[in-house]
Amino acid sequence: MTVQFSRKAQTALSASPPVTRSGLVCRLVRACNDPGKERIRKWLIDLDDAQLQSGLGLTVEDIAVLRTGTKTASLR
Repeated sequence: MTVQFSRKAQTALSASPPVTRSGLVCRLVRACNDPGKERIRKWLIDLDDAQLQSGLGLTVEDIAVLRTGTKTASLR
């Protein structure tokens, strides 16, 4: 059985901004005026991807949102 995806769907998915599924990342990104949470966010940003994925269970999307600090992060 072969599964085929349309090019339009693939382009739409790759063009959409990363959305976090991690409540931790959502709270850290939203807390822009909280110095304590900002320190935690900076500490997490300094970790490499492997540590964030295996140690904390963050997804690639979570890591992207954490590093960019985008306000479009939403909990799903």
